[in-house]
Amino acid sequence: MSTVPPPSPSRCPGCGAPLPPAGSPAACPACALRLAGPEAAELWHVDTALARMDAERTRLLARRAQLLAALRTPGPPAAPGTAAPVPAAGPAAVGPARWAGPARAQRETSAPTVQNLLLALGGVLLAVAAVVFTVVSWGSMGIAGRAAVLSAVTLVALGTPVLLLRRGLAATAEVVACLALVLLFLDAYALHAVALPHLPGTGYAAGAAAVLSAGWAGYGALTSRLAPAPAATGTGGKETGKSAGGTAAPAAGPRARRGLRLPAPVAVCLAQLPLPLWALAAGADAAGWAAALLGTAAADTVLAFRSGCRAVRTTAAVTAVVSGGPALLTAAAVVASAGALAGSARGGGLLLAGAAVALGAAWRLVLRPQRAPEPPVPGTGVRPAPWQAPSGPSAPSGRTGAPGVPGLPGPAGVPGASGTSGAPRASGTAGAPGRWKAAGLPAGAPGAGASAVAARLLSGTAGLAVLVACGGFTARLTPPGLDVAAVLGWAVALLAAVALPAARAGLPRPVRGGLGSAAAAVHALCVLLVLPLTAAALLGPLSWAGDPWSGAPRNAARAFTSSGAAWVEARGWSVSVPVVLAVTAAVLAAARRFLPAAAAGPGPAAAGEGSAPPPGARAADLRTRVPRAAAARTAAGCGAVGFAAGAAGVLPVALDLPYAVAVVLLVALSAVALSAAAVLEATGPARAASASGAVLAVTAAAWSLAEQPMTHLALGLLLAVFAGTALLSPRTAPRTAPRTVGAPAAVLCAAGLAWAVPLGLGAAAHQAAFAVLAVAAAGEFLALRLRAHPAGPAVECAAGAVAALAVVLAAGDATALATVLALAGVVAGGVALREDRRRAAWAATALLVAASWVRLAAWDVEAPEAYTLPVTVPALVIGALRRRRDATASSWTSYGPGLSVTLLPSLAAAWGDAHWLRPLLLGAAALAVTLAGARHRLQAPLLLGGAVLALDVLHELAPYVVQVVDALPRWVVPALVGLLLLALGSRYEQRLRDARRVRAALGRMR
Repeated sequence: MSTVPPPSPSRCPGCGAPLPPAGSPAACPACALRLAGPEAAELWHVDTALARMDAERTRLLARRAQLLAALRTPGPPAAPGTAAPVPAAGPAAVGPARWAGPARAQRETSAPTVQNLLLALGGVLLAVAAVVFTVVSWGSMGIAGRAAVLSAVTLVALGTPVLLLRRGLAATAEVVACLALVLLFLDAYALHAVALPHLPGTGYAAGAAAVLSAGWAGYGALTSRLAPAPAATGTGGKETGKSAGGTAAPAAGPRARRGLRLPAPVAVCLAQLPLPLWALAAGADAAGWAAALLGTAAADTVLAFRSGCRAVRTTAAVTAVVSGGPALLTAAAVVASAGALAGSARGGGLLLAGAAVALGAAWRLVLRPQRAPEPPVPGTGVRPAPWQAPSGPSAPSGRTGAPGVPGLPGPAGVPGASGTSGAPRASGTAGAPGRWKAAGLPAGAPGAGASAVAARLLSGTAGLAVLVACGGFTARLTPPGLDVAAVLGWAVALLAAVALPAARAGLPRPVRGGLGSAAAAVHALCVLLVLPLTAAALLGPLSWAGDPWSGAPRNAARAFTSSGAAWVEARGWSVSVPVVLAVTAAVLAAARRFLPAAAAGPGPAAAGEGSAPPPGARAADLRTRVPRAAAARTAAGCGAVGFAAGAAGVLPVALDLPYAVAVVLLVALSAVALSAAAVLEATGPARAASASGAVLAVTAAAWSLAEQPMTHLALGLLLAVFAGTALLSPRTAPRTAPRTVGAPAAVLCAAGLAWAVPLGLGAAAHQAAFAVLAVAAAGEFLALRLRAHPAGPAVECAAGAVAALAVVLAAGDATALATVLALAGVVAGGVALREDRRRAAWAATALLVAASWVRLAAWDVEAPEAYTLPVTVPALVIGALRRRRDATASSWTSYGPGLSVTLLPSLAAAWGDAHWLRPLLLGAAALAVTLAGARHRLQAPLLLGGAVLALDVLHELAPYVVQVVDALPRWVVPALVGLLLLALGSRYEQRLRDARRVRAALGRMR
């Protein structure tokens, strides 16, 4: 095994050549090895660690040889109680098993757990005993005895923890202290019951809770002062004393006294009671309760940031959230239920105070003071990173890990000294020469994700509280129906303030994010409030589809019954609905403009204390944030377009326009939306604009159903709009959305005109079906022309829907229905001529068959063969052609459907037919099919024909079989069945016996 010599400042670590004594050469003059940079510094550390490891290995080998020699020499046995070292479990545990001694049973519970459980149970039992003594056995003693007993027991319980701490029994001291706290509560109860019975119970409880909280906090501080100081330790980890050489080891320095841990957090919990109890004693209303809880939460917040004890900070933070949340909710309820301006102002003031506390806490979380940076390493000018341990001469000595090898000895300050591998620390090492320069590495501040999330939540809560307070106050000053718009105005103001350059530069990123999230939540709430009326305005006119041309209303607000009543009752909201939708659209459009700047990089605010993150972190952050920002930008654009269209769509109802003006306005708005879709560059907003135009067009068409002339006018205008959009919109991506929507919509509008015009001229619905079917045929031809365009499939689907509408319209007359089905089958057959639409032939076949069946039903034809033979013959021909092309095709797929369509219905009809002709013809046909299957060895004809023939013969022989059965005695049939079952059982038993014999024979084999 090769060893590495210790590094020398005067020799090259690669070739060992001497280095010039003066200066700091950048490379070795002999081998040109670079001696500067982070790699050179790490090489120095690695060589030093390897040298120490070699020295330690040499020492361990020598000690091993001494131990082996001592064990081979006969000597006295080991002293009782001396245990041999037990090898660790796992791959490192080698050697005979007898070295480890007898195996011990695994213990399911650790010793500290047992100790804590026993102490807790003892404390609980003592507390229960004290309560029972105070409440039950209190009356058997006089007042002096009661006071003496309680005082003595309480003083003993309070003084015992200090003695226990001096003896090192910290857990027992904690339990006794908790018992003392219970006794203090009992003392307070006894004092009120005996000496102060005239005081109100709730007020006395509040004062007692305040006194106990302050006293218990002081008691915890006192025990910390009276507790013994821990013994100082030296470098070896033992108590200060003589070292191996007889000299005194230096002390590591004074250590903090350790008192009781529970009194301080318990005092914080007790401090939550006084203010709420005082509010209860004073009979406070909801605002008083909110003020009490808010004051408690504010005190907890201050304590959470000012206390030096971690347990106190954690407890105060939790209690601040527990008290502050109900306080803010109660204040918000006060604002919402206030009937006067004074009540709203009172609740709003509480909300603003809570918002100030939450915002201050968020600000303190993000900008909490950091510890002073480490001084630069002498000779390098490089500051170590905040998370790196100090290195160099001041590094603590001891057993540290070697580079990348956990648990092996290595120098302090060496990379990987803690058992992990990583980049070299930019710090000096004791003995490292100045000529081996340690280059500074980029050091970003460690991330504080939990603090950022907490700051975002707190600032969001503060923003919501401010918006509720301001919105509730202004709601009392605005006319009815405008309160939602007023609240939305405050949300817009907060969002604009957060987006200002000064706010972006001055506010921390989590605080800005929380305030922006609060404003966004209020926007969403306002939209949800106006959404039902918006849906009523846009979808309510569809109710005219069930009763068209029933008469036009005078005003738009009464255009439809249920939703019109809702609008009439909410007349105050008629302005708020379009305002809320329009403002939301404007906010989303503005947010879309700000998204690229936010996605350009993390920025200083995201990096921490104004320093840019490392290049690797920036690249990774960009890889995750840029796609999300792009998706958010698209969603914002689509939302802006959709809300703008919704605001425009509710204008006729909000302004209560005349009926004709409302219809024309909706058609014009649809044309504007489609024109905007043709102009927009982005794909998402363009599609949103196209979809919005289609929705407005549906609303306009539904409005027009109230009056016949308006129906013709609206459908004609919409046809012109959609046709113009399909013809004039760009044909190149990404602006193909208007064409994709306009072409199929034009087909649907043409179908509507083809239905409305004949009905307006006095024609019947089944007569108008032919005009509608003509539009469907024209739509299929248009789809053929647009087969290379994304609008082609949409036009084809629209034409199919129009054809289905024609079939529905013709359903009232059988002759017209048969003709429409036949024409639709011809159209589908024409579509099947396209290579990519061969499957349309199935639809064409089904339509033609249905047309023939409808025609036969119109002629009162009842024989099933008249319906099935026109299907069977083409099916058998197609099956024969398929078998000719593919000899491996199954006869079930080739001939099975065609044969089943005729044979099975005819068999069902034959079983109910009393004449002889149908069974005879069916039997002859089934016999022919069976013989053909046997001749060509085809399974489907053979089985189908044979089964139908057998059933047909059985039907003919059934009367004679019934006569024979009636002629036999009654016992013959059961006897025959019994014999059959007996034969089957005997056969089964014989098979089992043979199987047992075979198994026995196999078992006897050797």
